Amino acid sequence: MLLHPKQQEIARSNARFKVIRAGRKGGKTAYERESISYKATVSAKKLELAKTVFDTGRKVIYLAPTQVQARKIVWEALKGRLSGIAKFNEQMLEARVPNEDGEITTIYVGGWENRENYRGLTDVVHITFDETDSLKDFFIAWKEIFRPMFLDTKGTADFIGTPRNVNPNLRRLEKEAEGDPQWECFHFTSRDNPFLPVEELDALEKEYTGDRTAYKQEILAEHVDNSGALFRFASLLDVFTNTVDHGQKYLIVDIADDGTDTTKFSFWDGLCEYRRETFSRLNTEGIVAQIKEYASLERIPYSNIAVDAIGVGAGVASSSLLDGIIGYKSSYGAMRTDLDPVRLPNVHYTKDAPLITEYKNLRSQCIFTLANLINNHNIACSVQDTRLKESIIEELSLYQDVSTEDGKRMATMKEDIKALLGRSPDDSDTWIMRCYFVLRDKLSPDQSEARAEVVKQLKSQFDRNFRRQEHNSTR
Repeated sequence: MLLHPKQQEIARSNARFKVIRAGRKGGKTAYERESISYKATVSAKKLELAKTVFDTGRKVIYLAPTQVQARKIVWEALKGRLSGIAKFNEQMLEARVPNEDGEITTIYVGGWENRENYRGLTDVVHITFDETDSLKDFFIAWKEIFRPMFLDTKGTADFIGTPRNVNPNLRRLEKEAEGDPQWECFHFTSRDNPFLPVEELDALEKEYTGDRTAYKQEILAEHVDNSGALFRFASLLDVFTNTVDHGQKYLIVDIADDGTDTTKFSFWDGLCEYRRETFSRLNTEGIVAQIKEYASLERIPYSNIAVDAIGVGAGVASSSLLDGIIGYKSSYGAMRTDLDPVRLPNVHYTKDAPLITEYKNLRSQCIFTLANLINNHNIACSVQDTRLKESIIEELSLYQDVSTEDGKRMATMKEDIKALLGRSPDDSDTWIMRCYFVLRDKLSPDQSEARAEVVKQLKSQFDRNFRRQEHNSTR
């Protein structure tokens, strides 16, 4: 294959890990087909691997977002490239090809949905991740499944794709690659591929006149910020290295109501989460006992403890053993922390001018508050847990401003986030609940009566709903 100049730059690079961001038809997948074929057939010495003898045979992996895509994107192309050389297993999408060491290399072509099947695979010398921004839970799988494969081989990996603003894994990889000599990043557009007809590219640019965002992303391969996103992606990454002042301690308890039977305890020192504990199959009594124990050990006052008061959480929040804790429900009305603006004489006002504190519900208000804290680097997490970090980044990056014309600000509904994730956003829910106390503390000292009234109203509303639910369940 004749490589165009941008592909040649990639081929000349000695970096172990290459992040390749390119426009549609820019030649990234064609390059990978050649790279995979080369790494499968040449000697181990030429690849500068950590070893030259492979007990189970050398292995190369290519992963697309789905098995169907993998077959369409690269499998047929590999069959043509290695025709007459390799033996192909159509059912397993595996190709066995002889290499210069007189051994056999196996090329595995698969879908990201089957990534767990690769856990523990040995003698892997290279992995290509295609359409990287479409791979969910990417960093968890990379660090837990794929990166450890290279411990004894010193293998290589390529991360390729056209950027997406919904799940920006390429952008994250480029940021983490900064200053690391093992990594190198490459960027080229569709126009950088000299084998594409110029007249077609010009026609396409004209068609994109009304949608420059799509053109920048798909053709120019530029990172385009989601205009409706509440959380800046760079700020989300910074949360785990931010330093904030310490303050009062808080405990947030999220009790899953989606059948997972997990309870998460989130510990905060001011606006820094410093500990996270997760339990399975705790009943109401067990959760109450655990809260009492943690409150005592961590010296957290009950008034600084919030429990998600849905399902099992309703029984926990109403327990007489935990008198004073906050029963949090996302459907509660928003807290009005600011006074109505002064109305000047001779100035026209609409009949019902919305207050700046008017939100659809308490959850939306807390999400907007959390976004402000994160975007301004005023909140932090010191918990050393890769899964927690990746989950929070993935979950919060999906929230958008979906306010309607009724004047009330609203964030993406939890059910919509669940649909996008394929799971419940439980890890970030504790952060959203933590913002209840941020809102409560916004009430200035001279509003102490108002603050007490807010807490009283929330408690009264919860008690009323709880009694109604209890009455209905006995009928």
